[in-house]
Amino acid sequence: MNEEAEIIETLVEDVRVVRVTGEFDADEADAVTAALSAPRAGGAAATVADLGGVTFADSSLLHALLTAQRGHAAAGLPFVLAAVGPLVGRLLNLTDTARVFTTAPDLASALDLIREEISSRRG
Repeated sequence: MNEEAEIIETLVEDVRVVRVTGEFDADEADAVTAALSAPRAGGAAATVADLGGVTFADSSLLHALLTAQRGHAAAGLPFVLAAVGPLVGRLLNLTDTARVFTTAPDLASALDLIREEISSRRG
């Protein structure tokens, strides 16, 4: 079954939420990398990658996630993976990259983590 890849960006308060659904391989690499890139100055304060709808992922998605993590870290912005399902979780565990990411079981929890981090930075 071929589920077309879809990337939907929304803003929740000042957090950019990037919902990734469907099948992701090299054909979608540039689009997902661009969508997950660190926000520019004056943009969102953080990014959540909602991965709950991913039905296939290869190293292209992993590379995009790692690139996003590095970019956000360099910009001093939180980056959280939400709803990491078994498929993406297995990819992260097999490549020993799960430890690199902050994860949350769902979008609401990810937003809570980000609010806590931003609050602790302020004061």
